[in-house]
Amino acid sequence: MDRKGFTLIELLIVVAIIGVLAAIAVPNFLNAQLRAKVARVISDMKAVAMGQEQYRLDRGQYTFDGDCNVGGAEHRSYIPLTTPVAYISFMPVDEFAGIDPQFQNMQTVKAGLRPVFEYTSRVSFGPNGTPNCKNSTGTYDMMGRVHIEYLMTSLGPDGDQDYPWGEAGARDLASRSAPFIYNPSNGLVSNGNIYVLNSQIIGG
Repeated sequence: MDRKGFTLIELLIVVAIIGVLAAIAVPNFLNAQLRAKVARVISDMKAVAMGQEQYRLDRGQYTFDGDCNVGGAEHRSYIPLTTPVAYISFMPVDEFAGIDPQFQNMQTVKAGLRPVFEYTSRVSFGPNGTPNCKNSTGTYDMMGRVHIEYLMTSLGPDGDQDYPWGEAGARDLASRSAPFIYNPSNGLVSNGNIYVLNSQIIGG
């Protein structure tokens, strides 16, 4: 009885072709996912920045830093944008938040919430939870000298905190050419964070 089928050589050729196609397709798929995450982070940051500007028009200043050295979780910084007036319709989530020694979102995560963009403002919540205290005097004065009213940060695709906080770092950030600013032309997974500085997107 005459039987027809593939030879071993033909099967090997097909397997080799599938392997080549997979080697091309998988990295492109992963890169597309990463680009989509970057686009999502930037889109969410723009929405929050618009909310901040509307809040400032109504209240005369940007929102408060929910940390204020009293152990508050990072997500508290965004509560004034969601209630009692909804300047934004969602609590922003940092798609790139990772476990980093300098990760400010630890308490937010421990509270069972997803990590938000890290946020620093010249003004902060007081120990009793009311918005009535400044950030530390040194930080408050430094941010004023560099003309920073608020800074919002995504950890970027590398998932760690690259921003060297301090006056030199703040001035470098304001120059928009610092190495700790995420630049996809250096490779999609490269060092650097994505920032909102006084409602201006930097990086990404």
